[in-house]
Amino acid sequence: MTITADRPATAAADPRTLVSAETFDKITHYFAAKQEVTQTYAERAVGQFLVFLKAHADAQDTPDFGLLLPTGESYRVVPTRPVDAVWHAALQTSEPYTAACMETAGHYVHHRPILTKAMQDGTAITYTLAAFHRTGYLIDMEFWNDEAESCRPPNPPQPGVA
Repeated sequence: MTITADRPATAAADPRTLVSAETFDKITHYFAAKQEVTQTYAERAVGQFLVFLKAHADAQDTPDFGLLLPTGESYRVVPTRPVDAVWHAALQTSEPYTAACMETAGHYVHHRPILTKAMQDGTAITYTLAAFHRTGYLIDMEFWNDEAESCRPPNPPQPGVA
């Protein structure tokens, strides 16, 4: 798949502007402390996580964009390992995470780990980057030059199944 611009090139918007400064700072500070990374790295990582939430929300309005899961459900954007690390940290700060979801996506975004062939072969990242370009926000490729990651093991035990 080739990614092309749907509109003329313009300066990409700063992902920090997707949420209030207070929400951004709370998630960033928590992530930096939890992961023991620099404040600068944390700010960049959280910014990419916010673009991820924005792309997720925007893609929901485009039903023909995305890939099908084995269940027949469609998904549009997937995280890489560094972005999933931000997601897990953000989930542990429930009020700022909820605020980020509401400000960015307009609703709470549930974390539902999946693992598909498209995530392993790079196809899902191609779709994810296309969705990101549509947001108009800065894409920091250091966070997206990896394959999609899942925090879900390949064959997790199922509750109630022996």
